Amino acid sequence: MEPILLIVAMGAIFYFLMIRPQQKRMKAHQQTISELAPGTRVLLTSGVFATVRHLGERQAIVELAPGVEITIVKSNIARPTTAEEEEFEFSDDTDDEVVTDAVVVDDIQSDEVLLPEDIDADGATATDVTFDPRSETDIRDEDSGDRDISAEELQRRFDN
Repeated sequence: MEPILLIVAMGAIFYFLMIRPQQKRMKAHQQTISELAPGTRVLLTSGVFATVRHLGERQAIVELAPGVEITIVKSNIARPTTAEEEEFEFSDDTDDEVVTDAVVVDDIQSDEVLLPEDIDADGATATDVTFDPRSETDIRDEDSGDRDISAEELQRRFDN
């Protein structure tokens, strides 16, 4: 009889010290998440500050920085933040002086891969080389003598 009482007592202690407080925390967190509204600044479980833009049943769209929105699961919102917790402010306005090496995007074709050394001071490209990763042709590199291989050739070498 005594071992049964010991097991019941251990179960009760376990429940009141571990399970019940966790259930209370979970209920409070769900209540906090359900009270969120668009425009609220929140702290995500990853430690990232964000602004809630849209709320769904299970997901939320948050803005990390001006123009950078991601979709997250609502349970990844740790808590709303206060103004005292925020150290920095984001602004949608950018100074033209801050952007120094701007390149005109309209002049770049979608297949081009440009490196910083390929762009002249006036924004023109030094070479007109395009790269297609789906290409199956072997291209010799004049500088190193290496050759690019196709995906099929790479798979064949890997299998052997």
